[in-house]
Amino acid sequence: MTETFGQPGTDLVPYSTIEEVAGRRDKALELYAAAWKAVARANNKLKKAHAMAKTAFLGEVNGFTYTEADEVKRWHRIIEMVPESEWNRTARKLVDNSAWAGIIARTELETLMDVEETEKLHKQMRYIPDRVDPHTRELITGEEAAKGLPEFTAENVRATLEGFMANADMIARRGLANAFSKLDRRFKSHDGFKIGSRIIITNCFSDSGSWNWHSHPDRTIMDVERVLALLDGQDVKRRYASAVGSLDRDMIARTRRVQGCIEVGYFRLRMFLNGNLHIWFTRKDLLAKVNQILAEWYGEVIADGRNGEADPLADKKWLPAKRYGYFPTPSRLAEEVVGHANLSSWDREAGGHRRLRILEPSAGGGALARLCAAPRFHKHDNEWSEEHKTWIQVGKGEPYRHRVDCVELQPHLADELKAEGIYNRVWCQDFLTLSPAVTGLYDRIVMNPPFDLERDIDHVMHALDFLEPQGFLTAIMSAGTEFRETRKAVAFRALMKKLNAQTGDLPPGSFSEMGTNVNTMLLKVWKCGRSFYWR
Repeated sequence: MTETFGQPGTDLVPYSTIEEVAGRRDKALELYAAAWKAVARANNKLKKAHAMAKTAFLGEVNGFTYTEADEVKRWHRIIEMVPESEWNRTARKLVDNSAWAGIIARTELETLMDVEETEKLHKQMRYIPDRVDPHTRELITGEEAAKGLPEFTAENVRATLEGFMANADMIARRGLANAFSKLDRRFKSHDGFKIGSRIIITNCFSDSGSWNWHSHPDRTIMDVERVLALLDGQDVKRRYASAVGSLDRDMIARTRRVQGCIEVGYFRLRMFLNGNLHIWFTRKDLLAKVNQILAEWYGEVIADGRNGEADPLADKKWLPAKRYGYFPTPSRLAEEVVGHANLSSWDREAGGHRRLRILEPSAGGGALARLCAAPRFHKHDNEWSEEHKTWIQVGKGEPYRHRVDCVELQPHLADELKAEGIYNRVWCQDFLTLSPAVTGLYDRIVMNPPFDLERDIDHVMHALDFLEPQGFLTAIMSAGTEFRETRKAVAFRALMKKLNAQTGDLPPGSFSEMGTNVNTMLLKVWKCGRSFYWR
C-alpha cells in the first residue's frame, strides 16, 4: 500500500479568511495611493512656502546661518517625493509579499518541504528591487518579478493553495528523496537502503566541536527527522528538531570535538573525535516506509543488483528494456550535456576546423544528435596556442556541420530522424547488435542509454568499441552507477578510473518532465585515457 503524507492546505485557511485578507490588502493599497496624493499636495504647499520665504530675503543670503544643524537637515528633508507609479508599485510589492507569507505560514505547507524547496519558496516571496535601464529609463525587472508569487487577490490565493494541495503528496515525496540523497549519495536510488540502517556523515563537526557550517549537516539531520515525523503522524518542529537540539545543547558545554553517544527521537547518534557522526535509525518500520516511497519515487529504471556472471562487463542484457527504456533527453539537459561533449574541432596543423564524426546511440527523438548537427561558426572560436602559451581568437569563415550518425531501435522514431535530413546516416536497429565494422569509428559519442538492469553500463561499454583511439565519449548514466556494489558496477568503476574518466551529478529531477525521477550523472571519458588536465 502506498504511504501518504498529510495534506495541509486551504482547509487551514478558510475561504472567508482569504477574502478578508485580500480585502484588507486592497484597502491598504488604496490608503497608500491616497497618502501619496496627500503628500504631493503638501509638497506643493511647501514649495509655495519656500517661494514666499525667498521674497522676504530681498535677494540677500545670510552667511551666518548654520545649515549643518540636524534640525535644519530634517527641515529640508521633511518631504522627499518619489514618482507616483514607483510609490504604488513598491507599496503593492511590500503588502503582497507580507500577505503571502502570512497565508503560507497558516497552511503549514513548509512542513512538507525540505530545506532546498523551502528556500525556493522563500525566494519567490522576496522583495525584488526595481532596476531601470539607464538609457531608456524603462523598468527591466518585470520578467524577474514574474517568477515570484502572483498578485495577492482572493482568486490567485485560492488557485495557488489548491495547486499546492493537489501536489502536497508529491512535494512531500520529493522532499523525502532530497533529504535522504543529501544524507548519503547511495540514497539517490532506493537500492541504497541495501547498505543497512546506519549512515555516516563525515566532517560533521569542526575542530572546536561545533557544526561544520560549510556543509550544514544540521539542516540535513533536521530534514530527515522532519520526514520521519511526518510518516509517524507527529507534529513537525522545523527549527528546533529534537536531534539537532540535543546536539546543540551538548555543544554548549564543550570547546573541542568529543566522542560520545546519545539516543533521541528516531536516532541513535554517535560522535567521533575525527568529526564524523554515525546515525542509526531506531524505527525500522519508518525506515521501511521511506524505502517504499523512494522506490516508487525513482521508478523502475534502477538496476536490480542481480549479477553473477564470470565477466561482469562482457555479459550484456540483449532483450530490449521495458518500453525500450525510452526517456527523451529534455532540451535544457541536452544543451548541458552537448556543452560537455568537447565538439571543438580546431586542427592546428591544418589551420582550420575539421568535421568530426559523431554518433548518438539509442537516439530516440534525436535531442542530443540534433544539437551536435547544428551549424557551427568559426568566427569567435578561442583555441590554445602552444606558441604563445595562451588562449587566442582563431578561425574565420563559413559555418560548418559535423557529420552525425544515429542508431534507433523504434522504427517510427528512426523514420522521423531520417526525415529531418540533417544526419549523415540513421540505423534502425538495437545498438548492442551493431558492429563498428559496419559504421566505422567516431571522434565523439554522445548518448543517453536505457538505465534499467544496468543497461547503461552495457551500452557505454559497447560504445567504447566505436571510438577512435583519440575519441571522446559523453554519456548520461544512472547515479547508482557510482555506488552500487554489483560486480558489474564495481568492474565498470575500476575501468573508468584507469581511463581517467570524469563524472558529475546532473541536477536532481532532470528527467521528471519525462516521467521518471531517477537521478543521473554525466560520464566523460577519452578512450586513450587522457587526463582532463592535459593542456
